[in-house]
Amino acid sequence: MQQLFIALVLLVLGVNANIHPDIIEDAHLDSLGLLRKYGYPAEEHIIETDDGYLLGLHRCPGSPASPEAVGKPVVLLQHGMLSSSADYILMGPQTSLVYMLADAGYDVWMGNARGNRYSNRHRSRNNETQQFWDFSWHEVGSIDVPNMIDYILAQTGQQQLQYVGHSQGTTVFWVMMSEHPYYNRRVKSAHMLAPAAYMHHTRSPYVIFLATFLYTTELMLQMMGTHYFAPTNEMDIQGGLEQCHDGAPNQQMCTINTFLIAGFNTQEVNFTMLPVIHAHSPAGASAMQMIHHGQTTRSRIFRRYDHGIAINNIRYGQPTPPRYDFSNVQAPTFLYHSTNDWLAAPEDVELLRQELPNVHKTYLVRMREFNHMDFVWAINVRSLLYDELLADLQANA
Repeated sequence: MQQLFIALVLLVLGVNANIHPDIIEDAHLDSLGLLRKYGYPAEEHIIETDDGYLLGLHRCPGSPASPEAVGKPVVLLQHGMLSSSADYILMGPQTSLVYMLADAGYDVWMGNARGNRYSNRHRSRNNETQQFWDFSWHEVGSIDVPNMIDYILAQTGQQQLQYVGHSQGTTVFWVMMSEHPYYNRRVKSAHMLAPAAYMHHTRSPYVIFLATFLYTTELMLQMMGTHYFAPTNEMDIQGGLEQCHDGAPNQQMCTINTFLIAGFNTQEVNFTMLPVIHAHSPAGASAMQMIHHGQTTRSRIFRRYDHGIAINNIRYGQPTPPRYDFSNVQAPTFLYHSTNDWLAAPEDVELLRQELPNVHKTYLVRMREFNHMDFVWAINVRSLLYDELLADLQANA
């Protein structure tokens, strides 16, 4: 009934009738709706962080192949920049990681960082104010992720969980362990997809532009009163359905922005799913998160947010931001990277590997064209990466 209703509404609005109803429906369903549509149990848990943000923590506790049960191994999936839990869900049961892990017997939890569409509320701050958006990925790592882990372990009765992060989902892990090394006891193993810390060798024109014109960009955003990047809305979804569906004259143009950020790889693009991808991404983030990455690229130092000398002296007791301490990352760590990643370049991953004290494995995806977003959206991501990831998770459960 819901599928028919959506199709009729979009028909009235003028959306191309040749678009498959499943694509239309998946573009409009949220993360929980997608899981339930394909027969997987789904839960949303709202947790309050230590500083008052209300986070939507999503859970898939079982699957048709492995029903919900007490005592299952627990895994937390953390998304990248401008993304959400949907990254691990939207490509469907034959591709996305959450289904694979649930079928393999895991109790799967998916975090949503403050500021995205599922974590866009605060106990007392209005999400249209600058005060609400006064955070970078430092706060996601130092506050959000530790609070998620505490909640998940309390709910499941487990002592430890396994962690999987993609892109910024890895960045915030380094932050958490640097700031709160206690959490090494709570993480059995950490599996990092496109691990992001240093960005000396980025090839993304967007990131290079941001780093080059960092202070101009920051001033311009302040003058415009822009504190955040909004998630997709209904107009964006309609546009994606119209412009990116199979048979659309300019469908391939729908990949350009992603390629200019992540690296070009047409081989692994599921063009049919482009309207669904564009409906769920971007999912929202603060401007400070973007600027923090620009600062890292420009300074070539992995450190806390640079507020300027005056505020740094007040916040940090010194004129420059403190560096993050990689020696505190003691949990067994697995790095999965690719040659054609324009954000987590092989040279930068190697630099990171040298600084981490407990790397158990470094895995290079065996496709030269594999890019930054292929880690979650590629057609053959299971055979190219997830089979290896699952074997490592099971060996270290």
